[in-house]
Amino acid sequence: MSNECKKFTGAELKIGMTAERSKTITKKDIEYFGIVSTDTNPMHFDEDYASKTQFGRCIAHGVISLSLCGSVLGMELPGLGTIHMGQEVTFKKPVYPGDTITAHCEIIDIQYKEKKDFYIVKVKQWVTNQNGDVVTEGIATCMPPKA
Repeated sequence: MSNECKKFTGAELKIGMTAERSKTITKKDIEYFGIVSTDTNPMHFDEDYASKTQFGRCIAHGVISLSLCGSVLGMELPGLGTIHMGQEVTFKKPVYPGDTITAHCEIIDIQYKEKKDFYIVKVKQWVTNQNGDVVTEGIATCMPPKA
């Protein structure tokens, strides 16, 4: 995963532009996310409990995969200074500790708001695991930086 920040203003964006980021999800990631979010559902932390569910073992919080999409928006496309304004999302499959997930983002709509002098951008997002399965998909609405 790159820590390099990119920055595209609304005027520089084009429909079809893409970016992606990958990360291997660890038990520690899940633990930290549980602490920050206060979501301590045993599905994420208790192997005995999770082993008796439809998943058979602990799973990551769904929002962890969506957060990787947020990283693409804020770090790469549109990048530095982008404001995430809204989100439609579906969590399609579980993410397990040890899975390597990749967040893919594609610009699908760009609207210039002349009265307020800013752009609103729609970004198609999907997250795949190391097997190529789509685990999360959605559409983000964001405001790229002016300059």
